[in-house]
Amino acid sequence: MGKKTTVTLKQIAEVTGFSQASISMILNKRPDVSFSEETVRLVHSTAKKLGYEKKADANRNKRPFGDNLIAVLCPNISNPYYSTLVQSIEQAAAEKDFGVMTLNTYRSTDLEAKHLSLLEGLGIDGIIFTIVPRDSAILTSVVKSVPSVVIGDKGSPLNIDTVEMDNYSASVLIARHLRSLGHTHVAYVSTTLDPSNGMRLRRLQGLEDTFRLECPNGKVLVRSQNISPDEERRDMFVEHKVGWELTKECLANKEITAIVAVNDMVAYGAIDAIVEAGLSVPKDYSVCGFDNIFPSRLSPISLTTVDNYIVDKGQNAFSMLYSRIGGTRTDNAVPNVITRVEYPPHLVVRSSTAWARDCVNALR
Repeated sequence: MGKKTTVTLKQIAEVTGFSQASISMILNKRPDVSFSEETVRLVHSTAKKLGYEKKADANRNKRPFGDNLIAVLCPNISNPYYSTLVQSIEQAAAEKDFGVMTLNTYRSTDLEAKHLSLLEGLGIDGIIFTIVPRDSAILTSVVKSVPSVVIGDKGSPLNIDTVEMDNYSASVLIARHLRSLGHTHVAYVSTTLDPSNGMRLRRLQGLEDTFRLECPNGKVLVRSQNISPDEERRDMFVEHKVGWELTKECLANKEITAIVAVNDMVAYGAIDAIVEAGLSVPKDYSVCGFDNIFPSRLSPISLTTVDNYIVDKGQNAFSMLYSRIGGTRTDNAVPNVITRVEYPPHLVVRSSTAWARDCVNALR
């Protein structure tokens, strides 16, 4: 007589079309969630038909950290944007008795793939990507087996639940703010600018398009510095360093009156470079960033920036993931329906921006 084959939750999921997490909740009769009678009946009948035995569930061995665990993949947590985002996800997850495992990718395709392979072996309930994964093929594969949510940029072609920010419109707000203060020549300083960093490119595009349309005699000087995954892992303050070094270059161009940094951390480096050169912010140079991380509101130079709704986005991302896992599935829920939640950009004007020095001199 042959050895009996153990039936797993994954096999039941393949037959029913529901996630493994949802099936686990139904078979274990979780009291804090509810599913339609039809869904419960389908899962139980499929389990019985396949010969599933709860005590022999091999998938338990794939969960060394237990049930109710999600993973968060982010580039790094040295940037307060990501550390705040992760903590906001943890806040929302704790309310539903979920644990959170955080893994840094340092924007490495290989490390990203390695992490996802590890997570597959752990049998986790879901994944939140804090940026669009670099390898869309891997993401497509992951989504088929693990509920996932991406926190990304508006316009992403990915067929996955997404919490979005319109970075193009965010940059238009900054461009118009600087134009209202008489700035005609600005510099955009950024870490790596390439197609895999679409958010950075859209911020640049919004700035350039607005100046082209509303200030045809103006100019946007672009300065970027490529950062490898190894550099990002080795230097926790690499973004500040990039802002400092690129702004030093921009100061040689006397037409420039404002620096627009790709994010707040790069903007801090820009401010330090200006101050170290014996110049003043905002008297000599205005500086803007993106994200509105907590330090951006602090003195002595509080930063004009675009609010990225960090806490709201993190909590919303978990809520969407929890729903996808099965925690709030309704009778009419359709597994293949994609949800996109967009947060409108909001400009927060602080003390790092003022009238362009040329305008001030002209009024004297």
